[in-house]
Amino acid sequence: MKLTHLLKASALFSTLLLSQNAISANLVCYLNVKPGGNVFGNGTANCSGLDFSFGNSTSGRFAIQNITKNVDTVIWQGDASCSGGTQCYVTVRAYSGNTTAKATILYDDGTWETTNSASMNYETGH
Repeated sequence: MKLTHLLKASALFSTLLLSQNAISANLVCYLNVKPGGNVFGNGTANCSGLDFSFGNSTSGRFAIQNITKNVDTVIWQGDASCSGGTQCYVTVRAYSGNTTAKATILYDDGTWETTNSASMNYETGH
Protein backbone atom coordinates (compact mmCIF):
# COMPACT_ATOMS: atom_id res chain seq x y z
CA MET A 1 0.00 0.00 0.00
CA LYS A 2 2.78 2.44 0.86
CA LEU A 3 4.57 1.65 -2.40
CA THR A 4 1.43 2.62 -4.32
CA HIS A 5 1.27 5.98 -2.56
CA LEU A 6 4.97 6.54 -3.21
CA LEU A 7 4.54 5.78 -6.91
CA LYS A 8 1.53 8.11 -7.18
CA ALA A 9 3.40 10.92 -5.41
CA SER A 10 6.43 10.39 -7.63
CA ALA A 11 4.28 10.50 -10.77
CA LEU A 12 2.53 13.67 -9.59
CA PHE A 13 5.84 15.35 -8.79
CA SER A 14 7.27 14.40 -12.21
CA THR A 15 4.18 15.73 -13.96
CA LEU A 16 4.36 19.03 -12.10
CA LEU A 17 8.07 19.38 -12.81
CA LEU A 18 7.67 18.68 -16.52
CA SER A 19 4.65 20.95 -16.90
CA GLN A 20 6.45 23.85 -15.20
CA ASN A 21 9.36 23.59 -17.61
CA ALA A 22 7.02 23.34 -20.58
CA ILE A 23 5.25 26.59 -19.76
CA SER A 24 8.26 28.66 -18.71
CA ALA A 25 8.62 32.09 -20.21
CA ASN A 26 11.54 32.52 -22.58
CA LEU A 27 13.48 35.50 -23.90
CA VAL A 28 14.00 36.01 -27.63
CA CYS A 29 15.55 38.74 -29.74
CA TYR A 30 14.74 40.63 -32.93
CA LEU A 31 17.51 42.53 -34.72
CA ASN A 32 16.89 45.14 -37.41
CA VAL A 33 19.38 45.73 -40.21
CA LYS A 34 19.32 48.10 -43.16
CA PRO A 35 17.71 47.03 -46.46
CA GLY A 36 19.82 44.49 -48.32
CA GLY A 37 21.32 43.12 -45.12
CA ASN A 38 20.80 39.72 -43.53
CA VAL A 39 19.52 38.75 -40.10
CA PHE A 40 19.92 35.29 -38.63
CA GLY A 41 18.00 34.01 -35.63
CA ASN A 42 15.19 36.54 -35.19
CA GLY A 43 12.67 35.03 -32.78
CA THR A 44 15.32 32.91 -31.04
CA ALA A 45 17.70 33.59 -28.14
CA ASN A 46 20.65 34.45 -30.44
CA CYS A 47 20.38 37.01 -33.24
CA SER A 48 23.08 38.26 -35.55
CA GLY A 49 22.96 40.61 -38.46
CA LEU A 50 25.09 42.05 -41.25
CA ASP A 51 24.48 44.96 -43.60
CA PHE A 52 26.60 47.33 -45.68
CA SER A 53 25.31 50.67 -44.41
CA PHE A 54 28.64 51.66 -42.83
CA GLY A 55 26.67 52.80 -39.80
CA ASN A 56 27.75 52.56 -36.19
CA SER A 57 24.65 50.88 -34.80
CA THR A 58 21.21 49.44 -35.43
CA SER A 59 18.15 48.76 -33.32
CA GLY A 60 16.92 45.59 -31.72
CA ARG A 61 14.32 44.30 -29.34
CA PHE A 62 14.25 41.67 -26.62
CA ALA A 63 10.83 40.13 -25.96
CA ILE A 64 9.52 37.68 -23.37
CA GLN A 65 7.34 34.93 -24.83
CA ASN A 66 5.14 32.20 -23.34
CA ILE A 67 4.02 34.15 -20.28
CA THR A 68 1.13 32.25 -18.70
CA LYS A 69 0.36 34.43 -15.66
CA ASN A 70 -0.41 38.08 -14.99
CA VAL A 71 2.83 40.07 -14.76
CA ASP A 72 3.39 42.56 -11.97
CA THR A 73 6.93 43.75 -12.82
CA VAL A 74 9.78 42.81 -15.14
CA ILE A 75 13.35 43.50 -14.02
CA TRP A 76 15.72 43.64 -17.00
CA GLN A 77 19.39 42.74 -16.63
CA GLY A 78 22.44 42.98 -18.87
CA ASP A 79 22.58 45.52 -21.68
CA ALA A 80 18.80 45.79 -21.69
CA SER A 81 18.25 48.66 -19.27
CA CYS A 82 14.49 49.04 -19.60
CA SER A 83 12.22 50.05 -16.76
CA GLY A 84 9.72 47.22 -17.11
CA GLY A 85 7.35 45.72 -19.63
CA THR A 86 7.71 42.47 -21.52
CA GLN A 87 9.72 44.04 -24.36
CA CYS A 88 12.93 46.03 -24.24
CA TYR A 89 14.26 48.08 -27.17
CA VAL A 90 18.04 48.43 -27.41
CA THR A 91 20.73 49.97 -29.59
CA VAL A 92 23.15 47.37 -30.90
CA ARG A 93 26.59 48.78 -31.68
CA ALA A 94 28.53 47.45 -34.66
CA TYR A 95 31.48 45.21 -33.80
CA SER A 96 31.00 45.68 -30.05
CA GLY A 97 30.43 42.03 -29.24
CA ASN A 98 27.14 40.71 -27.97
CA THR A 99 24.35 42.87 -26.60
CA THR A 100 22.84 40.64 -23.93
CA ALA A 101 19.76 40.52 -21.74
CA LYS A 102 18.01 38.43 -19.14
CA ALA A 103 14.77 39.23 -17.32
CA THR A 104 13.28 38.40 -13.94
CA ILE A 105 9.49 38.33 -14.07
CA LEU A 106 7.53 39.04 -10.89
CA TYR A 107 3.98 37.73 -11.18
CA ASP A 108 0.81 39.07 -9.54
CA ASP A 109 0.42 35.83 -7.57
CA GLY A 110 3.73 36.40 -5.75
CA THR A 111 5.78 33.93 -7.79
CA TRP A 112 8.71 34.80 -10.03
CA GLU A 113 11.01 33.33 -12.64
CA THR A 114 14.18 34.32 -14.47
CA THR A 115 14.32 33.84 -18.21
CA ASN A 116 17.12 32.44 -20.30
CA SER A 117 19.80 34.82 -21.59
CA ALA A 118 19.50 36.21 -25.09
CA SER A 119 22.06 38.07 -27.22
CA MET A 120 22.42 40.13 -30.40
CA ASN A 121 25.48 40.82 -32.55
CA TYR A 122 25.74 43.31 -35.44
CA GLU A 123 28.31 43.90 -38.17
CA THR A 124 28.34 46.42 -41.00
CA GLY A 125 30.46 47.22 -44.04
CA HIS A 126 33.45 48.72 -42.21
